[in-house]
Amino acid sequence: MSERATAERYAQAILDAIVEQWQTTLNAVAEALAQNPKLAANVESIEKAIPDDASQEMQNFVKMLVQEGDAPLLPRVIAALGASLRGESGPQAADITSAIELGDAAKEQIRQQLSKQYSDDLVFSFDVDPSLMGGLRIRVGDQLIDNTVANRLMALRDMIAATVR
Repeated sequence: MSERATAERYAQAILDAIVEQWQTTLNAVAEALAQNPKLAANVESIEKAIPDDASQEMQNFVKMLVQEGDAPLLPRVIAALGASLRGESGPQAADITSAIELGDAAKEQIRQQLSKQYSDDLVFSFDVDPSLMGGLRIRVGDQLIDNTVANRLMALRDMIAATVR
């Protein structure tokens, strides 16, 4: 076996062990929350549900979930963690670039449309690039939708150049 393959096996073993520790701790907290949902009321309450052998990082993560009001998402986090370890895809990035700053209503409309078209697991980022001159450039995963004025002008230039030759 090559050195690279051996190193990758060791790295995967480390990741498996770390994820297993996290899953064990998070499952214990999820079970405690299922039995007593009031534990998610505040950080002091949730500390009782965290196993004593949990690392500081795990404790901080669980406390952050409670502070953000996301404790009910814990079962989904556990499932996503397992899916990631199995190599299944997680949330996809949706990068939206416009020539001008978009308003909140326009951003929300884009979010809704792309969520319908792709999935609810999109993570959105909005950027401004004045060189686009107008329109939008949207990248979701490896798909690109380029409906910008700059792209249309470039296509027109190429078409005219091909006709002249």
